[in-house]
Amino acid sequence: MDEYSKASWRGLAKNYNLKTREYGKGHIYDFPPNWTNGWIAEMHPANGLFVASSWFTPNQDIVHTVNTIKPCMWILCVDNGDIVYTEQGKKATHLKPFNHIIINPQKKFKFTFKKDTHYCFTSVLVYDDFINDFLKDRKDAPKINIEAAREWKSKNYNTPDTMLIMEQIRWSVRNADMPLLGFEGMVLHLLSCITRNYPEIPKRRSARRHYVTWENEQKIYRVKVRLDEDILHPPSIQELCRLADMSESKLRLSFRNIYDKPIYEYIRTESMKRAMQLLGDDHLSIRDIAEMCGYKNAAKFAAAFKDVHGITPSEFRKSFNL
Repeated sequence: MDEYSKASWRGLAKNYNLKTREYGKGHIYDFPPNWTNGWIAEMHPANGLFVASSWFTPNQDIVHTVNTIKPCMWILCVDNGDIVYTEQGKKATHLKPFNHIIINPQKKFKFTFKKDTHYCFTSVLVYDDFINDFLKDRKDAPKINIEAAREWKSKNYNTPDTMLIMEQIRWSVRNADMPLLGFEGMVLHLLSCITRNYPEIPKRRSARRHYVTWENEQKIYRVKVRLDEDILHPPSIQELCRLADMSESKLRLSFRNIYDKPIYEYIRTESMKRAMQLLGDDHLSIRDIAEMCGYKNAAKFAAAFKDVHGITPSEFRKSFNL
């Protein structure tokens, strides 16, 4: 197994003796039937690039241990489950639903999947080698590399455009009908979108300083963290005011000045991102998802979804043959 493959899901499959079979242009690793079944489908489109989609419920804790010095990163879109990321000397990180980026610490680390927990996620493992091959002859190359990715924040890669690209990767892997070149294009598109979402100096930074002090920025950040914990069941505005120790008018103004949108719009946008993930579960009806997102009226939910993503929930599902 080469240096690249050791970090891919093939390494986990080998350690747990999962059955490996050809799947389209890649491979699928089958969990034993007595493990509540499940699988990880993985494509290797190019040197230094792996894309995968998974669906499994292990009947014991399983650990994917990675130890490579090559500069690389994992972009993970978690739809279901709580992946525990650990490296020596640091507190464990819980990767729950939404997008996450893990930069290779260039020392041993682990992804742990807990017993009896259902996992569904999409992953992109990309090495600097893959990125550099595309950018080496470009005079206007954007700043895309592993070192630059260390500066990216959740708000840069948890956006409607990046969520949609990850969904496209997920279903292209699962359908196993995409030419390998297509995966290269989707990953480059994903990286370019994240780079676009990360300006070196946010334009609104100087303007909002007139309204929000550094101390109040920290309070508003706590409000955002609280909202992100369970965006489908946001706390009341009164609870958020207590958390921030602010009046309602000051809270609303400060939040808008920092995040460039009102609180209610932030909640709606983030809820529609989660709704996009839920639409991938074909056992859930659109009405069910509408109710999970706080909409008693499915038509109003569809209108909100289209306003954020540009397509209706039905059109989204049709695009993936769901």
